[in-house]
Amino acid sequence: MSLVDSARSRVARITPIQLQHNRLGFSLVEILVVVAILGMMATLAAPSFLSWVNNKRIEDISAQVIGVLKEAQAEAIRKSQSCRLTITTTSVTASPPSCLPTGTRDLTQVSGGESASGVTLIAQATPITIQFSPKGSTTSSNVLVFYHPDQAQGMRCLAISSGIGLMRTGKFSGSHPPSTSQANTNNCHTSM
Repeated sequence: MSLVDSARSRVARITPIQLQHNRLGFSLVEILVVVAILGMMATLAAPSFLSWVNNKRIEDISAQVIGVLKEAQAEAIRKSQSCRLTITTTSVTASPPSCLPTGTRDLTQVSGGESASGVTLIAQATPITIQFSPKGSTTSSNVLVFYHPDQAQGMRCLAISSGIGLMRTGKFSGSHPPSTSQANTNNCHTSM
């Protein structure tokens, strides 16, 4: 038997089923089905992901404000001096500056990143000024509300009580977007 006859007999023995099993890769239809399924999943997941990101931004900014208030209160006690904080929608500053050893806070940026937070801050009384005595007490009481303009869920509040300077955080239950008249303890549901 010649070499050509041997090759012909091998080709004749290969069935169409064997040819299919020897193929590698995916067909165009299979790839399109997978892409369509992934696209539908991404479409369904995007709104909840954006909501989660905005909630984290609100939590981050409110945590920054709470941290700076506690830092100034502790410095007032430690240095036996009055510390006055001024909170705007963009920053928190102290007078004297030594009341904030870690410096002024920028409320327009999310911690650890360069992206804008988009979080808005309102309060009962503006400008927001809080004075801590050398004993850490305050005569200032206020309710601050943190929210994202694109989302009604996840609004947070911070209630500052006069006297010992107790600070409590909670969920804000007023309408979206909140008004300064809504920034009160009735709409701020805090937990100790």
